[in-house]
Amino acid sequence: MNCLFIVNSILSAKTARFWKKNEDVILSRLPDSELFHPESYVLSPTIDIKGFEVIVFVGNDGFFSRMVNNFYPLLTDNLGRNTLAFISDSKSSALSDGLGISPNLENLLYIIQKNQSITMDLLRCHYIDIHGFPASSLVLNDVLIGIPFIKYPVILRNIMQMVKLFSPILLKKKKITLINERKVAYEGNYVFSLLLLGRKITKGPRIRSQVRMNLNAFEYYQLNYQTFMDQNWFISSLFSRKSLSRNKYLFHRKFSELEIKGIGQDNRIVGDGLYLGRLPATFTLLPKAIRVISPLLPIKLKEPWKSRRVKLKMAKPVGNSRTTNRDHMENL
Repeated sequence: MNCLFIVNSILSAKTARFWKKNEDVILSRLPDSELFHPESYVLSPTIDIKGFEVIVFVGNDGFFSRMVNNFYPLLTDNLGRNTLAFISDSKSSALSDGLGISPNLENLLYIIQKNQSITMDLLRCHYIDIHGFPASSLVLNDVLIGIPFIKYPVILRNIMQMVKLFSPILLKKKKITLINERKVAYEGNYVFSLLLLGRKITKGPRIRSQVRMNLNAFEYYQLNYQTFMDQNWFISSLFSRKSLSRNKYLFHRKFSELEIKGIGQDNRIVGDGLYLGRLPATFTLLPKAIRVISPLLPIKLKEPWKSRRVKLKMAKPVGNSRTTNRDHMENL
């Protein structure tokens, strides 16, 4: 198998230590491989990927996000013939968790060798960048809106600690408008919101502990302005398996396309753990955009039992059986 390894060993000391420790094991399992160690997060689009069956990114979630953004035009030009694989330099990767990838390196290498893969949805985000210009980006896992970036990612390592320490900042009233299919889905104040493709926030906890891969929609959670006591209840329910009953403090819905309007620097956007910019923004689901290595099995839709019953009762066409043909000949 021809593999191209994109290793973030120059730009990340953590990845460099991981690669030094595991390089021999990885390359012994995939000997026909080429290595590339980028010196910048922005790669040249002239890299030829046609000869590689699998492109393996080694790093963290932020690196994966940057590389998919860089390689996506090349993958599109190559008609999706390349499969992507993600090897995390830690056991806390939100993307690996969503893809069901075990932190055991031997298991992951075995799956790469088998080229066991599924298609993966992406999220196209158009927003205002840090310089005030329109920009766009692909998101692999999650988007957070309205959380002060200066506290990120320390906040998300313990979401309850965030609530206790930074409630005065988070509870500052901010206006937001959600538009779906040219209709206003919500308009009013909010604390922060979350768009999720995977099941875990980047550098943070899991949300509802359920798989969301390839469901043709992303989940949107919005915490509306409320008292500190009500906010504690919502946070504890969101990051557990408790039922989230409908109430005025929570907006939760699935979308394939969403426009969010908001004015001011408080409406910051963080995608896959990277600071992107601010609102206003639009989010569009790109279903089955890339093919990735994963032990998960593709979702197969079962045929409804009523349609099977209809097929059983359906008569065969005249002259379709040998008996019918024989009877027809005898009558001549």
